[in-house]
Amino acid sequence: MKRSVFWCAVFLAVLPLTTSAGSFQVSPVRVQLTPSSPTAAINVRNESPTDGVLLQLRAMDWKQEAGEDVYTASVDLIATPPIFTIPPGGTQTVRVGLRKTVQTGIQQTFRLYLTEVPPAPKESFQGLQVALNIGIPIFVAPKSLTGTPPVWRAALTSDGKLALSATNASNSHVQILDVQIYDENDSITVAALTEPRYILANQTTRWQLALKRNPVGMLRLAISTDGGNIEAKVNLTAAP
Repeated sequence: MKRSVFWCAVFLAVLPLTTSAGSFQVSPVRVQLTPSSPTAAINVRNESPTDGVLLQLRAMDWKQEAGEDVYTASVDLIATPPIFTIPPGGTQTVRVGLRKTVQTGIQQTFRLYLTEVPPAPKESFQGLQVALNIGIPIFVAPKSLTGTPPVWRAALTSDGKLALSATNASNSHVQILDVQIYDENDSITVAALTEPRYILANQTTRWQLALKRNPVGMLRLAISTDGGNIEAKVNLTAAP
């Protein structure tokens, strides 16, 4: 049987203070940089009592196009040390910062990936090795925050699903954690969105959701975000 390595990507969308992946733990799981705090420290702990872990850092620019995440190697974000080994039970401090601290009118967004480099398998090993790849969101605050809550739209598709979209017209991200969708005047759920998702500044994200029952008239959305809970009322239209 061939030996192979499988890379498991972990995107830190929900925000506990720490997160564990395989044998190592990362804290914090989201970083905010400002002119007064242009650098930050991330603590990485090896939870294994017996094995060391070799990790490599990759700093990436994070954009969105047509609602999809796009990553390219960054020349603006610096992370050190670029590669390191943590002994069993040990901790490594990773430092991140900008090459130049320049505030812009729109929030700058990056991800720092911590990629596990798996050890060479033992001679007798046959099977699949799992290598973890954790992406930490890093945000650089704009000069000032502007904008309003996301604008929501909803339509019924020809195959009986709910097409839902949210446009973030502000100059910083919003993280959608959960959306419960109801008919306007009752509390029975029509559909639900439970997969957390970032919407970056001036971007639109779209979903297609299965309906639990046919909606009637206007929809009421109960939305949980990283900035708090909001409600929105949306006219339901037929998809073109």
